[in-house]
Amino acid sequence: MNLSDRKFVNILIVEDEDASRNGLVEYFTLKGYKVFSADRLKSAFEILNSSAELENNKDKIDIVITDLKLPDGTGLELLKSIKEGLNQNAEVIIATGFSSVKTAVEAIKLGAYDYITKPVNLEELDLLISRIISNKNLIDELNILKNRLDEKYNFGNLITSSRKMIETVDTAISVSGTNSTVLIEGESGTGKELLANIIVNNSKRKNKPFVKVNCAALSETVLENELFGHEKGAYTGADSLYKGRFEIADGGTIFLDEIGEISLKTQTKILRVLQEREFERVGGSKTIKVDIRIIAASQDITQKVSNGEFRKDLYYRLNVINLNLIPLRERKEDIPLLVKRFLGDFAEENGKKITGLNKEVLDILLNYDYPGNVRELKNIIEYMTAVSKNSVIDESSVPGYLKKINQKKEADSDSGGKDFIKIPFGIGLEDAENIIIKKTLERNGFNKVKTANDLKIGLKTVYRKLEKI
Repeated sequence: MNLSDRKFVNILIVEDEDASRNGLVEYFTLKGYKVFSADRLKSAFEILNSSAELENNKDKIDIVITDLKLPDGTGLELLKSIKEGLNQNAEVIIATGFSSVKTAVEAIKLGAYDYITKPVNLEELDLLISRIISNKNLIDELNILKNRLDEKYNFGNLITSSRKMIETVDTAISVSGTNSTVLIEGESGTGKELLANIIVNNSKRKNKPFVKVNCAALSETVLENELFGHEKGAYTGADSLYKGRFEIADGGTIFLDEIGEISLKTQTKILRVLQEREFERVGGSKTIKVDIRIIAASQDITQKVSNGEFRKDLYYRLNVINLNLIPLRERKEDIPLLVKRFLGDFAEENGKKITGLNKEVLDILLNYDYPGNVRELKNIIEYMTAVSKNSVIDESSVPGYLKKINQKKEADSDSGGKDFIKIPFGIGLEDAENIIIKKTLERNGFNKVKTANDLKIGLKTVYRKLEKI
């Protein structure tokens, strides 16, 4: 809705007195509005019902001005019907010749925008309508901004506003068009498979096979059989030829999750696939050539290389492009975004009308370190959605273990009367400042104004420092 173009603002006037109704219609038509009129509830409902069925929002009723007393009912009945679903976006102004504080309070409680007395002062009513339109314009602008922010921080199912994470995703997208091997590192639950999906969906191979293998879930023998397949008669029970995942992925991409868990024997065979793009099925001698891109993922592969549990040559072959996903405890600014997404998903899935969670619950979520990362947060939100009996989730729905951890942290914090931030010995001054700002920001639920006040620095300084953290 644009205030400068009033022809797109639709006003419905409900008034049983002909002179008053016609006067209002003429006045607001001359002001440039599109005006509808009704002399009773029945005809008002007909206009509103017809408006609600229209697909074009520009033709729907935006503002209703209704008399309190009508031949077949009251303006309060009309107001209640509008706010209960007939046209929830319409603003309602109640007009009456009988000034009553009780009626005014009831009207406001039912959702009326305002209450005016008759005879109507046209200039005051016009200003009131202008204010309604201005508010609607502001809401529209905020919704547009919100959608843009959602798009900015939404990479498919991987949601983040963290600068480091956005840089990682940007790098993933920029290399997606190549055939280079990618190694994604990060703790369990940080979204390694989601990042692999982003790479594939932006690649030239997106319409080709995308095969995923969880290497940690299979024993050495089973994994070898799954990756390379087998010939008929290769072993007892091998009654027919079986194509492995590498063969199925020919022309496309294979995602080897938890690759650090595979045996040294299987590592040797995978190294050959990476180097030569060829292999033999188990029990076979025929060399099979494949055109595949490999994306691998691991939690602690560098440690396994140091321990001699993972071949260095294979690691270097895999680590052409390295993408590292930071844990959720290092990007807590993402928690409100993730909570919003998960709440919406689980509320819809369970048929519940849950609109959010209260500040105390959000503080508990922000105060937790999430060893299970985003996957753990998702499970917590699913639990709270399932057990909550209210539209806004409160502390009664928080998992017991989370309450205990939060209570212990609060008790530790209260001991001595102050919170403490640990600064490693020997760290540079700038890095120490960054730690203090980041930890204070987390403690304040990412309220930058409060953080600036607590640290006795300017708000601009907080923003400037955050850009470098």
